[in-house]
Amino acid sequence: MPYRAVVSGELARLFSVLSHATRIRIIEELQKEDLTVGALKEILGITHAAVSQQLSVLRSNQLVSEKRQGRNVFYHLRKPELAKWIMDGVQFILPDTNEVQTIVSAVESARSAWSQEPGGEGKSRAKSNAKTSTAKAGLKVVPKNGSKSNEKTAGAKTSAPAARNGSRSR
Repeated sequence: MPYRAVVSGELARLFSVLSHATRIRIIEELQKEDLTVGALKEILGITHAAVSQQLSVLRSNQLVSEKRQGRNVFYHLRKPELAKWIMDGVQFILPDTNEVQTIVSAVESARSAWSQEPGGEGKSRAKSNAKTSTAKAGLKVVPKNGSKSNEKTAGAKTSAPAARNGSRSR
């Protein structure tokens, strides 16, 4: 029985090393060819330091090794079949076709039910209600881009503090 504990412990350690997305990407890139830190930096679109940090983890766990050619250090997979094994695992993260179809069907049903409600879609009704409430309160909505579509807005901003200050005077 202890062999099971040893094997499961080693697999857990491997999965822990593979649990970082950048490390998986590095492994997949190194499957194609040996690469330098600079080349990986360009391919992955991350900093030199980030690539070096992830390669250090992969090296310390004997998944990649390095070889020097002059001033360049090239990294390669010690066991290239690791990249294939990871890609074989993609089938376990794909959604089940039946689940996807159920979700799509539910969304279509909800969309259909909501669009048949009186007054059209809920979103349009909510905008209409917000405009009505704002108008009843004597306020004007200012567009986000800052354009002055109504001078009443500026007056509303200054009149509220003035009214409060007036009520405090003795």
